[in-house]
Amino acid sequence: MKEQGFTLIELIAVVTILVAIFLVAFPSILNLSTSNDELDYNSMVDSLCLAGESYIYDNPDLFNESLSIVNFEINIPIYDLISNEYVDKNIINKKTKKLINTDTLIYTVLDDNSLDCKYKEE
Repeated sequence: MKEQGFTLIELIAVVTILVAIFLVAFPSILNLSTSNDELDYNSMVDSLCLAGESYIYDNPDLFNESLSIVNFEINIPIYDLISNEYVDKNIINKKTKKLINTDTLIYTVLDDNSLDCKYKEE
């Protein structure tokens, strides 16, 4: 009578192959989630910078003179953007997992009168 089933050698071979696949794939999966977190953070910073630029250009009485001075720094507290409804009050920093309401955007006026934005976490 012929018995059906797997031998111990066949089971060990399959388990060994699965472990090898797992060891190769696991670091890639970890890097994927890390890179997604970094992309989310960068996207958040870009959105904040755009909101800050809108705030600057929507309030020329506050910033017009500053925009004509090269290398001049303009500090915009995130709280100002929240209170003027340029951003939502419940935005959470993707790295620190804390509310961003105490952070600051720092704009530097460049030679071509454009703005360079830096995000400063408090």
